[in-house]
Amino acid sequence: MDMVLRHARSGDTKTVGIGWSWNLFLSSAFLGLPLFFRGLALWGTGMVVAWTVRFAMPAAAGADGELLEWMLSIGVLGLCGFFGLKGNALTAKRLFALSYDFANPDTAEARLAAQIWGL
Repeated sequence: MDMVLRHARSGDTKTVGIGWSWNLFLSSAFLGLPLFFRGLALWGTGMVVAWTVRFAMPAAAGADGELLEWMLSIGVLGLCGFFGLKGNALTAKRLFALSYDFANPDTAEARLAAQIWGL
């Protein structure tokens, strides 16, 4: 289910999903690009750092880097799971901080979204 958020002054609208984000889960490992597209630059930078560490550390460790590579890969996968679970809520909170509000605030869907997103 998606919610439409509207900026009060400009009338610009954004659509944010409620619940799991397959887009962030499947593609945030690629340098955090979808995080940057959603305006979550700090999280995107963190993902770039995690991605860089995941590929640089095992190469620097040499022959003993296989276990380290697996551990870092599991860490990056865990971050992808986090973004899949919480990415829509992070996006919605960012948009609310930028003066967006529900396009239809009196609906049951808006109340459900506010509860799920922790608003």
